[in-house]
Amino acid sequence: MQPDTIEQARQAFLAGVARFEQGDAPGAEAAFAQALRLAPGRPSVLLNLGLTRVHLQRYTEALAPLREALAANPQAADGWAALGVACSALGHWAEALAALERALSLGLAHDDLRLRRARALARLGRVAEAVAAYRELLAITPVLADAWVELGELHRESGAHALAADCYRQGLTHGADPTLTGYLLAAVTREGQVPRPPRAYVQTLFDQYADDFDAHLVGTLGYQGHRVLVQRLPEAVPSRLLRVLDVGCGTGLCAPLVRQRAAHLTGVDLSAEMVAKARQRGLYDELIVGDLHEVLADTPQRFDLVLAADVFIYVGELESVFERLAACMTPGGWLAFTVERGTPGSGAELQPSLRYTHAPDYIAALAQRHGFRGEACFTEPIRHDQQRPLLADYHYLQHSGQKKPGSRGAGL
Repeated sequence: MQPDTIEQARQAFLAGVARFEQGDAPGAEAAFAQALRLAPGRPSVLLNLGLTRVHLQRYTEALAPLREALAANPQAADGWAALGVACSALGHWAEALAALERALSLGLAHDDLRLRRARALARLGRVAEAVAAYRELLAITPVLADAWVELGELHRESGAHALAADCYRQGLTHGADPTLTGYLLAAVTREGQVPRPPRAYVQTLFDQYADDFDAHLVGTLGYQGHRVLVQRLPEAVPSRLLRVLDVGCGTGLCAPLVRQRAAHLTGVDLSAEMVAKARQRGLYDELIVGDLHEVLADTPQRFDLVLAADVFIYVGELESVFERLAACMTPGGWLAFTVERGTPGSGAELQPSLRYTHAPDYIAALAQRHGFRGEACFTEPIRHDQQRPLLADYHYLQHSGQKKPGSRGAGL
């Protein structure tokens, strides 16, 4: 390498450092990239380029320079920390854990790194170690609201509901999101009224689940609700339907089963990532990203069949849903849906699973108030939960086109 090239690389590197310190991360990245072109393989340049890309949240592009830099200089604690952050963001949990533990062993004893390590252990299914890691962190810094809530989630998922409740309360004390954490606390204590789950929680849950949804739900959990719901439609449902609405369509599992019967098929889901997967099937005439209540209130369409497979468990109370469905269905139209059965008199009840159960008498009362008559109902497994069959009620209601006297208005 020529001396002038070395000097150009040095100047580009120093410019990158200066720009990063000035808050110009894009400019810093460009300067480090230029330095690397002039001086390929320099560990200091690779490290700073990787660190800058992590700062810019361009995690995939950060991996190669960080790995190469750390292979040359394995004592670079900040490099291991950045690699741990990047791998965590990308879901590479085993590499994330190894990188974070290396950073901690080299003296970077930051709360953020300890928290990320606990998360990585949890994602890898090493629950006992994750609990210990959260406890160790909280013994050092007890004001970390996120850590309390995440520890509570581990306890909730393992069935230790009293411990989970204590953690959620600590999280609330230290500033955790009151809407989400209050929802989690209500699920494990059955105290307080939460008629609907937090919208952001449901949206985030299914956005993150979209890529693995079909493989996990159908392949791993043996989900069959969509198939049973459509295959067991009553014979009175016409073989040819003008408009069909798939509520909470997800990735579009119902679409192949009902497409031939529908002249026009609409899908609705709160998760944009789920709708993107459904669009790839090419079976829907219309797909809408939005809240079920808002979409039903705004639609000018009238539907001959509405499907809601494994959806109402994430909706909660159904009074307003039935109001809006009654207003957007054709006379004689059909509503087919599944719910997890609650005990009589329990209404719509939030469970520690973070799903709602719906009692049969609650469904019957809703149907009567909003002009539906129950034509069929049966109970069958919908999927597996903790390696046991999870039973669901499959309901088929027909709308009369009229509402019972004294029922609420449609609210449209």
